[in-house]
Formats: sequence, C-alpha cells, structure tokens
Amino acid sequence: MKKIALITSFCNTEEKLKLLHNNIKTIKNLGLDVMVFTHFQLPKKTNDIIDYTIISKENPLLIWPEKAVIQWCTIPYNNFSLHMSIANPDYSYAVLNQIKRMASLALSMDYESFFIVDYDLNINDYVKSIFLDNKKNSFFPGQREKDLFYICLYLVSLDRKHLTRFKDLISKESYLFKDDECAESWLFKAINFIPGIIEKEPVGDLIYNYEHIDFFDYSIIEGIKLFIHKVPNNEIKLVFYSFENIKNFTIKTEDFIKEFNTGEFEEIELPYKEYTSFVVIYEEKEYDFTDIISKITFNSFTKTLI
Repeated sequence: MKKIALITSFCNTEEKLKLLHNNIKTIKNLGLDVMVFTHFQLPKKTNDIIDYTIISKENPLLIWPEKAVIQWCTIPYNNFSLHMSIANPDYSYAVLNQIKRMASLALSMDYESFFIVDYDLNINDYVKSIFLDNKKNSFFPGQREKDLFYICLYLVSLDRKHLTRFKDLISKESYLFKDDECAESWLFKAINFIPGIIEKEPVGDLIYNYEHIDFFDYSIIEGIKLFIHKVPNNEIKLVFYSFENIKNFTIKTEDFIKEFNTGEFEEIELPYKEYTSFVVIYEEKEYDFTDIISKITFNSFTKTLI
C-alpha cells in the first residue's frame, strides 16, 4: 500500500527546521513518502530526503475585522479593574489551506493512504503504530502537557475517498461561516461530512510557539512594560506599567513632539492615525515603535472603578 505524509509547516527558526528534519527521517524510515508545504527554502540535507516539496508565499492569515483571535486579561489595580484585549491574526485557515494544496497534488498520484502531519508532531510509539497499521479516517484529540483538546490537526489519517471529501470542504467561505470558528471547531463539524471518527488516545506536539510570551506587553524598553490601545476612529493610548514612581516619556512622530510625566497604568492619549514615524524617548534613548503600532489592528484598554 502506497502511503504519504502531508506535512504542514512554518519553520522560521533553527529549532523548527531541526525538528522538521528529524520527523521526516522518522516517517521515511517507517516506509512512507513525504510531502512538505513550506514558505521558505529548506536546507539541502532536508530537501534531499523529501519526495515532494511545495514552496509557496501563499499564507492567507485572517486579520480583524474579517477574523481574529481575541485574547484578554483583567488586572485589579488599586481601586480599578483594568481590562486589556487584543485581536491577533487567525492562523488556522492558513494551515487548512496548506492541507488543501498538498491534498490536491497527492490525490493526483497513486497513493492509497494519506496522513496529515504537523511538522512538530511527537512521533512516539503510538503514532508510529498509526502509520504502520494503516488506520483510516481517524482524527485525534490533542494534548500539550496537561491540556487536552477534543480534536486537533497534529495528525489525521485518511484514505483517498475521505481525503477528497476533506479537501473539498476546505474553503475560506466555510471557515468564515461562523465568527467564533477556529480550526479545531471547524474540523469537529467537518467530521460529520467526511465522515470520520475521533480516536480516544491523544497525540501531541513538541513546540508551543507562544510559551513564555506576554501577549499584552508591546514594550521594547528594558524594565518597562507597555500596552497599546488602538481602536479605529478612537484615540491611541499608551499605557506604561510595571514600574514605580513617575516616569518621563517623550513621544516623537512626524506630526509632533510631546513630553509626558506619567505613573503606572496612566493613559497617554494621542490622535488616531497610521503614523509613519513613532518614537518613544526614555532616559535620553530613542525607541522606534513605528512597525509595532502599524501592525496592531484592534487593541482595547479600559479602566473601571471597582
């Protein structure tokens, strides 16, 4: 039986490239061919062991207001409740799109069994048995340390007929059908149309991209944290925190230079616009926030009396 692994990837670090290479070697040693979707040229030693590579700049991230992943936190501070929320790009459809592109190519050849694989899949003995036993039309719960997800895209096992159905279900329109959809919830509903089953034993990944990241801190100033409120047709607010006493900041843009003396979690309000230059001066050193602010689509900061 001819089998192929379709590996989704976004390997922009040495750690990710090493893991991709090692997983490809493991899968090849189990007798499967390998196809990889990548946005970057891969090292020669990795290319040499891949059967098919799709190199594409296509990366359809969805951003607010079309679609976003909302994260929020609430902090009690003195007599106030501070609420921060951010709208991050949604990466899930980009992963589904990689699957669709690889499936279209793989189905044009004479493979009978197909495995959708995340580049950092933890290929333990259980996962190896899935590759070897030719388990078909199976989806799996995901696990990361103590967190368990009811379904994931770390690994999917399909035959030709069911991969064709899966591929045909993937579209931007179907993904955007509900505002609160993510890859996992979309996949859970898609199973009913493929159809497939969710196995009981979970599979895991080896890299968590957002570990140790403070999503709400946009500061590049050592020892000072910063949240940036940016709401269209509103003002921009800079909220510096994680310090004691009053601090002096100077804001320099293409339109103005203003000096502010501010305490922790006090709001510096500025006109809303897409600035071509946005520099913060602190202790006589300049910090360029232009690119950071330009990439923010919707961030909100509110302060409410408790």
